[in-house]
Amino acid sequence: KLISRIMATRNNIDLLTAHLPELGLEYASKHKHDLILLDINMQGMDGYEVLKRLKADPKTSVIPVFAVTANAMPKDIERGKQAGFDEYLTKPLDIPAFNQMIDAYLK
Repeated sequence: KLISRIMATRNNIDLLTAHLPELGLEYASKHKHDLILLDINMQGMDGYEVLKRLKADPKTSVIPVFAVTANAMPKDIERGKQAGFDEYLTKPLDIPAFNQMIDAYLK
């Protein structure tokens, strides 16, 4: 919800959200996206499995993927980077830094 509120303030961004990992994978495959924000802790399929599937699909493999999570221990961050997330964002979000990061990837 916080990310939705942040993105609503930005005129140059259209945010498409999915409440289930399977739905997010379907959206990612069917629509052209510039960036994917992915929660690590989801029911049914965690963010690591979703990332693995995104990277395995030629339609989505080149889309940058940011992890968004409360898992902020150094080992968690390292695991995220090793898994292939382009960025690993921890909650609570630093909103100005988050916006700068988004801008850097959407140039």
